[in-house]
Amino acid sequence: MDLQPPSVLAQLPRPLHASTGKTHISEVYSLANAKKRKRYEVAVAVDGEAVNLYNIQNPKLVTSYAVPPQSLFSCPPCSLRRKLSKNSGVKRQTFVALKKEIKAFTEESAASGTGAPVISSSTFAIEDSTSPAVFVGIVPGSEDEENGPFDVLVIHRDGRVRRLSPDLEAQRWSMQHSEISKGDFEVHGSFLLEFDDAKKSLFKRRPDLASLAAGDSVLTGGNEPSILLLVSYPVGTDAISLSEVKVQIFSIPAEASSRSLDESQQMRHLLSANLPDLDGEKVNRGNLHWQFHSGSAGLNLSFEKGFVNFDLSQYTPAATSKFILEGENFSSVMRVSAQSVIGAGKSMIALYDTQYKSIQRSIVAEDLPSAASNKARTTFLNYFAKLDLVVATKGNSLLAFDLASSQTVSGSSGKRSRDGLLIDAIGRGIGSASQWEEVSKKHRSNGAAALGLTSSEEIDKWNKLSRELRECAKNKDANGFDRAVLAYFSVGDTPALPEPGQYVNLEVVLFVLSLIFSAGVDTTSTDKLSAFSSVNVNVAIWPTLTCEWLNRLGYLYPGNVEAALRRAYKPRILPQLPIGTFAQALQTSDPSLGRLINVLQGPASFNPDELAHALKIFLNLARTISIPAEDQESQSPKALTNGETTDNTTNALTTSDSADSTPSTLQTTFTGLNTTLLSLHAHPTPSITSSLRSTLSRTDLISTIHHLRLSLATGGHATRFTETPPTPISPHLTSPSLPLNTIIDLMNAAVDAIGPSGWVSIAPGDLNLGTSEAELSGLRDMALIAEMKSEVSAALAGVEEATLLSGMLREYLRYCKSVTGDERSRKHAKAKKDDASSAAPSSTSVRHEKLNGADLLVFGAQDEDGEGGDGDASGKLLPLSLKAAKDVSKTKVLKGSGRVVQRSKREMGYLRRKAVGKYTFERLVV
Repeated sequence: MDLQPPSVLAQLPRPLHASTGKTHISEVYSLANAKKRKRYEVAVAVDGEAVNLYNIQNPKLVTSYAVPPQSLFSCPPCSLRRKLSKNSGVKRQTFVALKKEIKAFTEESAASGTGAPVISSSTFAIEDSTSPAVFVGIVPGSEDEENGPFDVLVIHRDGRVRRLSPDLEAQRWSMQHSEISKGDFEVHGSFLLEFDDAKKSLFKRRPDLASLAAGDSVLTGGNEPSILLLVSYPVGTDAISLSEVKVQIFSIPAEASSRSLDESQQMRHLLSANLPDLDGEKVNRGNLHWQFHSGSAGLNLSFEKGFVNFDLSQYTPAATSKFILEGENFSSVMRVSAQSVIGAGKSMIALYDTQYKSIQRSIVAEDLPSAASNKARTTFLNYFAKLDLVVATKGNSLLAFDLASSQTVSGSSGKRSRDGLLIDAIGRGIGSASQWEEVSKKHRSNGAAALGLTSSEEIDKWNKLSRELRECAKNKDANGFDRAVLAYFSVGDTPALPEPGQYVNLEVVLFVLSLIFSAGVDTTSTDKLSAFSSVNVNVAIWPTLTCEWLNRLGYLYPGNVEAALRRAYKPRILPQLPIGTFAQALQTSDPSLGRLINVLQGPASFNPDELAHALKIFLNLARTISIPAEDQESQSPKALTNGETTDNTTNALTTSDSADSTPSTLQTTFTGLNTTLLSLHAHPTPSITSSLRSTLSRTDLISTIHHLRLSLATGGHATRFTETPPTPISPHLTSPSLPLNTIIDLMNAAVDAIGPSGWVSIAPGDLNLGTSEAELSGLRDMALIAEMKSEVSAALAGVEEATLLSGMLREYLRYCKSVTGDERSRKHAKAKKDDASSAAPSSTSVRHEKLNGADLLVFGAQDEDGEGGDGDASGKLLPLSLKAAKDVSKTKVLKGSGRVVQRSKREMGYLRRKAVGKYTFERLVV
């Protein structure tokens, strides 16, 4: 499950009396074939205002019934919607309990839906009891449409139960069962179950209770009864123990007989049991909230310290799961699955795993929608499993929390994702202390084990580092931060940081990153009805030496930063960081983009989406820079990325000061663009295309194509070697240069990212000569297509020339491939030595002779030392085999054991004598 930021479904009306008025909310049911089904609606009864029905799936107000200003509701309402079989119309009936009466609102609309619905109301006066009603529910009965297919069941605080007709004109019976009246108890929880659901869960291990509840309906074939579950506890005391709470189960027949029957036939008692005690602890009765889950027969209790689930299907009620936090003060806790609950605490709203006592997801309470009152606390009302929505109230706002999993498998939408896994709870325990806190020396703790601390000296050293780094981060002391890190890793008196390849504990790295970076709320959103769902990364402090060291080791990348922030913000679970926030943080902290370029040049690999955001940053910088034209007097400067004339004359490089500053700015821009493109090219082409399409606009993609064309020209790939580059940019400014395959692949990806529709939209037939911005842009795009065609042709011509040249030099290339690295380096060193000894190469082994009037060039052989003789002393003649000579290896591998051993000099000499001799040349004189 995932915890999405809440959305506001509706703004509820405020009670007429703001200080004493209350709002009661309940579910809405439909009735078909004597079966109740939950609808995606809620009924809201506001004291002195109205009874409103809201749709949850498509947030809207369905209907509203006004009530007199003096109306005070005593319990949540009960609403029912059913289709009529006579005229295929729809009938809604909503029942509410006031202090001394039960009121019903009936709304009937025709099947066509053209006419206005007919709304009526009826009232039943309560005369035999002064106790307020605590529950109003529906008991499905016969299929008689005229008399109504259900009855209304009303339960009072003192235990009195009354059964009323749907139109409230008749009372079937009213009684206080003898089992309820035993002792001085009050009813605080009432639940009505269908008999089919009770047989599958509540009576799963008790077939005797199922038979007793069915009664004569099994023999006569009548409708099945309903199961009533009551939760009551003694009157008077503020604090009670759970062993004093009594759970009673009754069977309510589907049809009420008109004859006078005893209480066992009107309301049959099935079971009475007390809940188990909660470690002898007493709870405040005013903060107890009861819920019942029919699918698992679980009675859920939530209070200010946590949540307890009791299994009532056992012979004796047993606590199956318990989730209690001593230091917390929950306003509401509700079960959402067998292992998960959602709770609203003092500072955050979170999903908790009751089995492993861990936090799965969380959001800060202050991040709730601004439309909700910050003073009021959140109260959960209901969970709609098929929609993965939790409905809650905060003040006068009706909220919806989306629990849809972000890891749903495509094609299996109907299959619910598993939760309560141990792997999801590791590292998220509520009671586990962070390993970055002070580590005790008395016994080796989990934090010391995670940090690799084995001695008291190492523990003291770590505690000193954590204190110094926190103090430096608090005071923004970057130099002190560097000194503390350098002192921690120093060996003896020698200050040195670990080099790449040396072991560094990742927990230490994450701790350092958690102080360098911080997470903050993204305040750029203008949506005031929903919570701030995204967070951004900020650079809190930038210690240069430490950051360069982390970058050199490959630890400074978004994945490690996100992991460090998640651990630093425990127990709060941060939402997923938006893509690009890491690059944006480096840009904000350093507008010159030097930090971002250094990080991109590091050994760490970045996500293509993150690289696309970095590319967008450099493109925006490039648009603010101008390059000097060939003729500065007759032509204004051109923009770097698209060649367009800039309107801002301040960017024109006409003065000496701006000309002096241009090379460094151009070099920074080219370095950032080319470094990002080189890193982006390391990913598959489909991923590059997808990232460019989702991140860059069409203007950014065109600018990228212009930059790649510029790189193609400055690299000499699209011009002959006799031509000059078509830009005044010097080659040293365009480093690092882009290889030809990188330019081709990225240009194809950029063209594909624009897509066919983006290119077709600028067809020549759609363009009219004019001066508007759209027409000029279309003309420029058409010119771009023509230029790209010519450049592709030039690049293909260059490829043909390179292929032809490689064919001419095939033998030389084959010989170069046969030369090993050792031989190549040895010959290179020898050549440098020869160059140092003499400026001109030795030509003693090359002779000029005349034979029959012809001039001959005779090469002498090369001896073992490569000097003199009749060989290739000047390196201008290849051996006939086209393979380089290889010396005997100094090591060998034993056949039996595979061990590598050194060869003896005698064996090496023997192998050299056995080797085939080199080819020799002889001069024939005729």
